[in-house]
Amino acid sequence: MKKTLFVALWVAPLLFLAGCAEPPKMEADAANAALTSARTAEAEQYAGQAFTAARDTLNAGLAAVKEQDGKFALFRNYDAAKAQLVKATEMANQAATAAAAEKERLKNELTAMQATLTASLAAADTALMKAPVGKGNKADIELIKSDLSAARAAYDAAVAEFNQAKYLSARTKMQTVQQRVQNIMNEITRASEMAKGKKK
Repeated sequence: MKKTLFVALWVAPLLFLAGCAEPPKMEADAANAALTSARTAEAEQYAGQAFTAARDTLNAGLAAVKEQDGKFALFRNYDAAKAQLVKATEMANQAATAAAAEKERLKNELTAMQATLTASLAAADTALMKAPVGKGNKADIELIKSDLSAARAAYDAAVAEFNQAKYLSARTKMQTVQQRVQNIMNEITRASEMAKGKKK
């Protein structure tokens, strides 16, 4: 009787510990859901470093769970894995917040850039209309008109992407248009000088 009681008292704590060492499924599910939400919020594009760190932490947590799963039940300890998964959830949520903030910043930046480009395109139109045309620069003026038309089409495409909240690609396109308009203004100046030189 005493021996049986002793064995029961010795085994009971072990069974209790084994029962407590459950895989952190709830934490893993929460971390996966948070990372999915961050991806939906375009954190990969707008908060790349934060998203990558959250993803790596999640993967490390899942690897730690798998490592413990491979151990004998009595020796499993998921505390470290659980902590990593909880941290991954926090990091993924932070990445989503950072992405939203960056998108708002870019939205404001591009709104201002649109105003600048609209004015620049209008200035290029005016400069081209006022540019003197002669035998020496007629072909150049026609080419500039074509370039300006293409720049305006590229600007419209950039605005369309902006309206679809595709801020990164919209910024790249607007920057390209900005450079093209500057080049066009330089070409108008050269064409005008050529015409004036011919008249002399």
